[in-house]
Amino acid sequence: MPQSNWNAKTVLVTGAGRGLGKRFAIGFAKLGAKVVLLSRSKGELDAARLEIEHGGGNALRIVADVRDREHMAAAMDRIGVHFGSLDVAICAAGILGPIGPFLDADFNLWRETIETNVIGVANTCRAAVPGMKERRSGKIVVLVGPGSEAGRPNFTAYAASKTANVR
Repeated sequence: MPQSNWNAKTVLVTGAGRGLGKRFAIGFAKLGAKVVLLSRSKGELDAARLEIEHGGGNALRIVADVRDREHMAAAMDRIGVHFGSLDVAICAAGILGPIGPFLDADFNLWRETIETNVIGVANTCRAAVPGMKERRSGKIVVLVGPGSEAGRPNFTAYAASKTANVR
């Protein structure tokens, strides 16, 4: 889309403090979108917001955990107060999880990966979709990568979570 079409759009990016999430947030800000940066790490969000604002963009920082439905509902409320409505949600929050044979993996880390990568996407969608449905407009993008296409030995939590998102 041409830059002018993004000037009136609000884009939420989960996992916006680093990695692909941060890159997406900066990219949408450069297109002129109002960007909502969401992550668990305040320091990383502050740095991302500073980078966007130094580039002339507009960003709202929200410290929240995608695994928590109440956090995501509160995030949508803040988006409504600051920007009105949400047009696009980019689900970029994700973790690699434990690496190694399934039976040797720390199961708490395995569960955290599933909760972040699958439940986090579900919570984001459950929070974003009602407003989009009401306006009959909106887009949700879920990042998955090659871990969803084929089994990856020693990456069972990541592969299972990304395959779940695709399915």
